[in-house]
Amino acid sequence: MAKSNRQKKTSDSHLQSNVFRWSFFSPKYWLLWLWFGVLWLVTRLPYAWMRRVARGFGLSLFYLVPSRRRVALRNLQLCFPHWSEAQRLAVAREHFAGAGLTLFESGLVWWGDKNKLMCLFSVDEASLALLKKLAAKPVLFFGLHNTCVEIVYAYLSLLRPYHVLFRVNNNAFWEYMATRSRSRFDVRLVPRKQVAEFLDNLRLGNAGLLAADQDLGAKRSVFVPFFGVPAATVTSVHDFSRQTGAQVVFAEAFRSQAGYVLKLHELEGFPSDDAKSDTLRMNQMIETSVARHPDQYLWLHKRFKTRPEGESFLY
Repeated sequence: MAKSNRQKKTSDSHLQSNVFRWSFFSPKYWLLWLWFGVLWLVTRLPYAWMRRVARGFGLSLFYLVPSRRRVALRNLQLCFPHWSEAQRLAVAREHFAGAGLTLFESGLVWWGDKNKLMCLFSVDEASLALLKKLAAKPVLFFGLHNTCVEIVYAYLSLLRPYHVLFRVNNNAFWEYMATRSRSRFDVRLVPRKQVAEFLDNLRLGNAGLLAADQDLGAKRSVFVPFFGVPAATVTSVHDFSRQTGAQVVFAEAFRSQAGYVLKLHELEGFPSDDAKSDTLRMNQMIETSVARHPDQYLWLHKRFKTRPEGESFLY
C-alpha cells in the first residue's frame, strides 16, 4: 500500500506538470513565451548555424553577467591555481560560449528531430557492450553537470530508459514545457523529494540517473576533495547503490567538433562499506573527465559554497 501511494503521488505530480493552464497567457509569462519562440526558431536552423548563434549568445553573457563571470573565474582559480590568469580567462570565456549552447540545446531536446539528433552522437563499442551486459540488471548512472548535460542524457535514455531525480522548477510554465517536451524521450522524471519512488524503480530492475556533483549543503553530505579543495558532496550514489543493489556506471559526456560523445564506465567493487571513500572515488572520476574538457564543466555553480567548520567563505 505504501508503495502504491508513493507511485500515485509521483503520477499526480507528473499530471500537474503536463496540464496546460490558461494562466500561462498572463503577462507574467510573456517574456517566457518570447524566449520559447526564439528557441524554437533557432532550432530550425542547420545544426552548425545553431551552434554559432548559441555560442555568440553565451559569449555576450560573459560580459553582461559579471556576477556569474566572477563565480566561474573563482572556481577556476581554486581548481587550477597553477594556471595563468590569462588561461583561466580564456577557459571562462569558452565556458560561457558553451553555456549559451546549453540553452539552445534544450530546444533540440524539446522540439528537434530525434533521428537527426541520433546522428550527432558517438558512443564507443565498449560502452555499447556494457549496456548490453547490464540490460537485465538495475543500473545507477551517475554523471556530472557540464554544459551539454541535457542533450546527452536525453540521448542516453534512448539506449537505456531511466528515472531521474530532478528539482521541480518554480516557474510553472517552464516546468510544463520542460516536462511535456522531455517526455519525447525515455526519461521518467521523479521529483527529488520522492526518493523512495526512485529507489523502488531501481529495485524493480530499472535504471536511474544522478548528477551528484553539486553543493547541496552540509546535510547528507561529506567533505571530500574536488581538485584539492574540500567540497560538500552528497553520498547518494553510494547510498542508493547499497540500498538497491544497482550496478553503478559513470556516464561521461562532452561536446566534440561534430556533436557529442558519450562514454560509460562500470565501477568495479562499488559500493564499498565506506561512504566517504566511495564519494571521493566518484569525485576523482569527475575530476579526470573535467580535466580533459575544462571549459565544459559547470563553473557557474558555487561548488565550494559550503565550508567545513571554521573555514572562511570562498566567494
